[in-house]
Amino acid sequence: MTAYLYRLPSGFAGMITRVDATDTEPQIIDSTTPPTSFGVPVKMVAGKIQPIAAGDTASVIYGFLVRPFPFQGQNIAQAIGTQVPPTSGTGDIMRRGYMSVKANAGTPAFGGAVYVRVGSPSGAKVIGGIEAAADGANTVIVPTAQFKSAPDANGNVEIEYNI
Repeated sequence: MTAYLYRLPSGFAGMITRVDATDTEPQIIDSTTPPTSFGVPVKMVAGKIQPIAAGDTASVIYGFLVRPFPFQGQNIAQAIGTQVPPTSGTGDIMRRGYMSVKANAGTPAFGGAVYVRVGSPSGAKVIGGIEAAADGANTVIVPTAQFKSAPDANGNVEIEYNI
């Protein structure tokens, strides 16, 4: 039995949190450069989605990769919420709405700016990962996104995008 003393978890990275206020669309995954996690921003290159890469600017962000429900990863022994996206086929992209994402650095707070790492990866600070604090030229702000809460114990937090 599990007891939540203070607050419920914020979900899993890539999980849509407010279905009625979210727009998604299917897109083809670039099998030569597929996204490696859910809930991260992606870009469109030659009609296919790819993860954000080192040196990218905020203007290339097309949306956020959605974790479908239900989802069964390739390895059924993986812990819930740790599955990786498929490397080919289609993926759903959130173009507008609310999603749970993993904050890799900083302290997200209601109304706070959302940043994406585009340089100098280190530890949990990965290229294309979400952060709550600017880090010079190593991060870019997502101008149409903001945090909607503080993170849960696992670092997951709700964002709004293009609202």
